[in-house]
Amino acid sequence: MLITIIASLFGVLTLVGIGFWIWAYTHEGPTGLAAFWTIVAVGCLIVSVAYGVHARHNQPTEQTRITKSQKDLKSSSYFAETAKQKQAKELQQRREKAILKELRTTYKKNLGDVTFDASKKQYVIQVTKTGYHKALVIVRKHPKQNKKALKTIRKSFVDASKAVTKTAKKSGYSLLLRDGSRSILEVKDGRIVADRLVE
Repeated sequence: MLITIIASLFGVLTLVGIGFWIWAYTHEGPTGLAAFWTIVAVGCLIVSVAYGVHARHNQPTEQTRITKSQKDLKSSSYFAETAKQKQAKELQQRREKAILKELRTTYKKNLGDVTFDASKKQYVIQVTKTGYHKALVIVRKHPKQNKKALKTIRKSFVDASKAVTKTAKKSGYSLLLRDGSRSILEVKDGRIVADRLVE
């Protein structure tokens, strides 16, 4: 709108300038001055018209606005989804820490230390208590006489694994019982996946 007004103004000035130039020429007036102002007015008119055409061609169309809105929507959806994933990850990490704390409390006194390997989603129970180590050695050497003890150990870890899965609210977590450098029992999602108690 402003460009149209300016172009119209310069158009009028150009006509006035041409009229003044003709008058000056026919009446022996200052033709040089009239010619100068006419050329200036014509130049300004050309620039304003060219600018107006350029601005009109580069105005965002409705389709461009819609596309931009769609991009903005996709961008905001992406960030919302990323934020949601981050919150879910943080929540899961808090659950994992709570499970680790509970396992440490449970096994600290009679069994040993507990660590968590996040990359494997695995809780490792390392036997450090002498009494439990000796019990495992006896069970391993005399399995027939200690069937009940073996059953109790297995059931205890299966139940613990089920509790871990329930608290984590996700599957794929495992409990690994280690005695020294030996992995002797691994339970995942309430199922025994490796059993070397009697080997």
